[in-house]
Amino acid sequence: MGIQECFSVGPKGITLRVRGKPGARADRVIGPRAGELLVEVRAAAEKGKANAEIIRILSAALGIPRDLIALRIGATSHHKVFIVPPECRGSLEALCRPAR
Repeated sequence: MGIQECFSVGPKGITLRVRGKPGARADRVIGPRAGELLVEVRAAAEKGKANAEIIRILSAALGIPRDLIALRIGATSHHKVFIVPPECRGSLEALCRPAR
């Protein structure tokens, strides 16, 4: 799998595909899985709690404020699409690099 399978660069920012796993043992970015970035959160998938935690984790991993990350698709799904600023490309390349 290529580095960029979990994100694509567009005119309005970077589209990041995420697979959220609520109810996990820890809050963390696991890495790329089947074209998505796997993010585990301890929060339950209720009333947007898991989505808020995914945004918090992505914010920390990318080194940007939370309000620069927008959930576009998948508010009630494990499969989500976020829009992040273009300056995050280098950080995303590192996060989406398959483990060796």
